[in-house]
Amino acid sequence: MRCHSRSGGWGADLAARTLVSAFGLLIAHAFVAPALAGVDRPPQFVVMAFDNCTELERWQELSDFAAEMNRDGDRLHFTFFVSGINFLADAKRGLYEGPHQRRGYSRINFGGSADDVRRRVGYVNELRRSGHEVASHAVGHFNGASWSVGDWDKEFRSWSDIASKVGPNIGLPDVNLDFSASDVVGFRAPYLAKGAGLYGALRRNGFRYDTSGTGHADAWPEKIDGIWRFNLAMLKVQGTGRNALSMDYNLFMAQSRAKADPRRVEAAREQTLQTYLAYFKTNYTGNRAPLHIGHHFEPLQHNAYNEALKSFARAVCGLPEVRCVTYAKLADFMDGQNPATLAAYRKGDFARAATPALNVAEAR
Repeated sequence: MRCHSRSGGWGADLAARTLVSAFGLLIAHAFVAPALAGVDRPPQFVVMAFDNCTELERWQELSDFAAEMNRDGDRLHFTFFVSGINFLADAKRGLYEGPHQRRGYSRINFGGSADDVRRRVGYVNELRRSGHEVASHAVGHFNGASWSVGDWDKEFRSWSDIASKVGPNIGLPDVNLDFSASDVVGFRAPYLAKGAGLYGALRRNGFRYDTSGTGHADAWPEKIDGIWRFNLAMLKVQGTGRNALSMDYNLFMAQSRAKADPRRVEAAREQTLQTYLAYFKTNYTGNRAPLHIGHHFEPLQHNAYNEALKSFARAVCGLPEVRCVTYAKLADFMDGQNPATLAAYRKGDFARAATPALNVAEAR
């Protein structure tokens, strides 16, 4: 089952002119201290998250990959921004009415059969028990840029109502999420379409953070009106003069105008991997701002981006001082820092590190 829409920052969707050739990296490990060292060096946080989360085969693939990564320790945990309709079977679509929409309508697929929903709930519960995070991607994947606070309140209530009644809604009363809607503390808006109404509604609906914004690659998060803003980053696409947001669909647009082509798969995968590695190296040796990478469940460009992300995770997660965590864990860290420490992080006022050894050849 495929989703018909994708979120992303459309302003960053530019066609790539040149594709980088494949190459491996192996850089010797060393540390270099600058003149200033106001605070201890922070960890390098890397957050990898997924939107929509519909396809069952992708839930299985990521469950297997996470188990592979964590077989010898806690190396990697994902955040999943789940659209509420994934927990509502097609036959029960009439239970949902989005703001200013007709009842039973969504911009993306509903959850399929009752058995599809049951299986999806099983993956969600098991991954959450393993330390991964479930967050909200609203319900019907609508563009809410012009929505009022009341509109967003309605959408958030719908997500909570659907999540709390999964089993009864699909006629399988024993099928339920192992957590309550109040445990969901993070949000990403479909299409990254945000407005004043969204930020007026997030805090009063119990959210701790939002990931609907965009920013510079070396920007540390800010807390505004009680909500952490974890922004996707604008990146230089390696081997080109183009920029793209740190999200698979935006890279797909930059490289091939979102046109699937089997001849481009390997080049797209390698260029994406090198773009993510450059992002990592710059921040790791710089001011250690967290990395934000967003993907979708749909296997864009014949799964080139998903495979690139796996290679990236194998190369960096588990390295000294690197923490591949959920957004909720990043919010915990941020809440534990005082303003002076955060100011020092933003300035890079700590002993810098050189790039660690990256065995990219083995990570492929």
